[in-house]
Amino acid sequence: MRALWHPDGKLYTPIVDRAVSPHELPRLVSLQVRMSPDLEWSLLGWAVAGDVVYVEWQTSQSIYGRSIEWRGMDRFVLNGKGQILEERVFADTAPFRIVANEALRDSAIAAARNGVSPDIFIRL
Repeated sequence: MRALWHPDGKLYTPIVDRAVSPHELPRLVSLQVRMSPDLEWSLLGWAVAGDVVYVEWQTSQSIYGRSIEWRGMDRFVLNGKGQILEERVFADTAPFRIVANEALRDSAIAAARNGVSPDIFIRL
C-alpha cells in the first residue's frame, strides 16, 4: 500500500496523535494488528469525484476481550499520477478509545458527558 502514496503524502486519522507520513505506515499497521489481531475491515461503498476518492467502511475487532464494531469514511486526494497526497479518516472513535484504554474508561465517560473526547491512544 505504501507504493500508492506520494512521498510527501500525509494521513490524518483520529487514532493517531499527529499526521502520519507514508514511511510510517508499516509501523502504524503493525501497532494496530498488535492491538487487535482479529481486526476485520469491510468496504461498504465508495465514490470518485475528480481526484478525490471516498471510501465508506466498517471494522470489527476485539479489545480486551470485548467486541467492537465501528464505521467510518476515508477521503483520499490523489495527484495526476494516482498517488495519494492526503488521506483523512472520519469516524467516531470514542467507544473504541474507551475500551482500548481501561485506565481512562471512567474519566473518558465523565469527559464525554462534558463534551470532551478521550486522549489519543496511538503515539508514533
